[in-house]
Amino acid sequence: MEATHGEGVVPLPSKNTFYKLIDALSTGRHTFGSAVTRRQTANRPQGPFTPTFADRPGEQVRIDSTPLDVMVVPDSGLTVRADLTIAVDVATRTICAAVLRPVGTKAVDASLLLARMLVPEPMRPGWSASLRMAASRMPHRRLLGVDTRMEQAAARPVIVPDTAVIDGGKVFISDTFIRACDRLGISVQRARPRTPTDKAIVEATFSAINTRFVQHLAGYTGANVSRRGDRVEKLAVWTIPDLQELLDEWILAG
Repeated sequence: MEATHGEGVVPLPSKNTFYKLIDALSTGRHTFGSAVTRRQTANRPQGPFTPTFADRPGEQVRIDSTPLDVMVVPDSGLTVRADLTIAVDVATRTICAAVLRPVGTKAVDASLLLARMLVPEPMRPGWSASLRMAASRMPHRRLLGVDTRMEQAAARPVIVPDTAVIDGGKVFISDTFIRACDRLGISVQRARPRTPTDKAIVEATFSAINTRFVQHLAGYTGANVSRRGDRVEKLAVWTIPDLQELLDEWILAG
């Protein structure tokens, strides 16, 4: 102020008054807080947004990928974060399929997710009999007439999507993924850039997986460094196949 207008020309408030003004102006803006929080606040809709409804399974499926808050041990032996790609059905809120990979998900992994959605989930050794398709409320006998693989299947419904909602990630806008959707007769709908409310259901599912499943695993990193233990990478013991099997069982049991 003095450099622009001259010394003493513009009256300045006292230090206490100045800080009170700063607090009043920065309330709700996180001006001096985390940059991540500022970006998230800026991305919030200005008013109520209209949620997306679906009347039947498969009408709209939302697909996204995110790093999980856990360290895994890949074949190289160097601990890395695990990437999770999931598909969530809007009508039933079912996790149709989930694929884990070391951080750096590729387009072929997203295409694999589509393939896993369209086939029954096989029961695996050690799984409880309560996870069988025959023990669920789904019409097992009718489904068995459609696909004999249902006899040994776990209680995960096979949902064929009409529309897949994706964001602008390179994995999902790649030729590999788009061609896979086209081959399976799935239309692709892009969410608006920097608009997480367009796929709020899948974002909430990621949060649920991190807080209800991942935080109980060895090698849990926490959501940020303030919630992270000391040298968590040394506690990592799970390989990707082991963690995939745990996640698949957790999804079915949940």
